Amino acid sequence: MISLRKLSILAIIATFSFGLASCSKKDEQLATDYATKKASAQTLIDQINQSMTTMHIDHDQWMATLTTAGAKPGADTATIGLVKSDLTKHEADMAAISALIDTAKMYMNASPDQADSLKNADDKLGTASTDLTDKWKSFQDAHASLQQRIQQLAVTSAVATAVDTTMAAAKKAEPAKRAPTAIVPPAEQHHGAVRKSAQ
Repeated sequence: MISLRKLSILAIIATFSFGLASCSKKDEQLATDYATKKASAQTLIDQINQSMTTMHIDHDQWMATLTTAGAKPGADTATIGLVKSDLTKHEADMAAISALIDTAKMYMNASPDQADSLKNADDKLGTASTDLTDKWKSFQDAHASLQQRIQQLAVTSAVATAVDTTMAAAKKAEPAKRAPTAIVPPAEQHHGAVRKSAQ
């Protein structure tokens, strides 16, 4: 007959085994969630890094366009200066995005075997990914808006230059003004029948 003490030990072992099974199941779910977040974050980071290369080139070209437009006679320097300022702020946001990428990467190397650290990394990575996604979306919208504004300024500047060139060419081709010609009254004419001379 099994003693009470043995029954108690068996009960404790059963409870402990059940607890381990439960923890194992929870850790597995956590590991899956973490792996999903990690893959999503890596995809976003790769996309950002690839796009940033092209955006850097855009910024250099845009600044050159604005500088050229601002140097032309009659340029809207106030508007051009404002766009330049916004472009500078836009470039500064690149640094903020890079910092968010670094933050996300800090939580992408947690071990599934360490439940506590994995849970912390899972939470932190989720927050960092959300912040990075929001900042990147805002950055893309600002980039598209700047592109539209700068293209409009370039068109306006090109039209103004074309008008100035046309007017200068027309002025150059205009003949020199001559002195007014004196008006000479026509010779007086005799009216009536012409008389025949006597024969």
